Amino acid sequence: MNPEHPLWDWSMLQANPRPELDLVKAVLAGDSAAAQRFLDATADTLWSVVVKLEGDGPEGEQAFLGVIEGLKADGYARLRPFDGQGRLSTYLAIVARDILADRLARSFVEAPGKSWSRFERFFGTDIRRRVAQRFPREASTGQRDDAYQEVCLKFIEDNYRRIRAYDGLGSFTGFILTIAERILIDLVRRDAPRRRLPAAVARLPQLDQDIYTAIVWNMHAADADRLAMTLRGRFERDPDAAEIGAAMARLAELVPLAPATASPRNQLVSLDSSGEDGEGLSVPDSGGTPEDQLLESEEEQTRASLLAAVKAAAAELPPQDRLYLQIVFSATDPMPAREIARAMQLPVEEVYRLKQRSQRWLSEIATRFGKK
Repeated sequence: MNPEHPLWDWSMLQANPRPELDLVKAVLAGDSAAAQRFLDATADTLWSVVVKLEGDGPEGEQAFLGVIEGLKADGYARLRPFDGQGRLSTYLAIVARDILADRLARSFVEAPGKSWSRFERFFGTDIRRRVAQRFPREASTGQRDDAYQEVCLKFIEDNYRRIRAYDGLGSFTGFILTIAERILIDLVRRDAPRRRLPAAVARLPQLDQDIYTAIVWNMHAADADRLAMTLRGRFERDPDAAEIGAAMARLAELVPLAPATASPRNQLVSLDSSGEDGEGLSVPDSGGTPEDQLLESEEEQTRASLLAAVKAAAAELPPQDRLYLQIVFSATDPMPAREIARAMQLPVEEVYRLKQRSQRWLSEIATRFGKK
């Protein structure tokens, strides 16, 4: 088809990729008329990307102009890799995102404190998707929201140090998502050792411990023959079904031998030092599985002492920090940072800072308590 044909439009470009490639080649060759047709035909696609990432207000309009200028730069150099194999609209959406990402990176150099909401709008969906991949079984526990907020805290800390470390080489989007992935890997490694065997199980032989882990933690069927296949290669001599059956019998005498499932409770433990007016900080206690009940009985005395230490120290906190803890610890379910921000009438990035300070404070309390 002749590019000068008056019926040349975006719908025809979408229907046949060859005219897309011909138009791009004409633009790269310096054809000004082709360049105008290209901009007219692709404006809606570019604008939709801008609205999604920057909004449709004045900031969005300014960002749209930045995308157009980015496309025009160096004789439309960003169009050169397009080979017609895919849709031009898809290719341009990626290019527009990269241009907007570069613009976002510069904003963290010029005014980092004003750029966080744009950063979350830009990368929030991608980071949450990666959180779901790293925590596939925690969809209903609130752990995914906690992990997302942990990633945000890492990006915010030290005046956005990780974001501002971008040196302009390579894709800013790739740079940020690589950092997010590394943070998530660290979170997975940090949380993995937290689950521990009940004391009664920890005293048993390694075979018994591995069987307990397979059934209770990994939800393996309590079948000796199938467990024999699962445990093959872990020991110097592979245990047979009879040995595994005997170990299961030993375990059953000490602990409930069934897969652990979440069963939250709503009992609240007040952290108010006075304990008289019913107000102040409260911590929701959760548990209820057979394994949780066994562990809770072993830890109750330590937990009560630690809560007493937290009660005593909470009175010394600044009012804003105490209010943050009161809101968070009084909630039955984990609250997203944006809900806390609305409750406290603060910017969401300030809530992330409050969470970071509170985590350090609680860690210090636990460390001091552990040294007593």
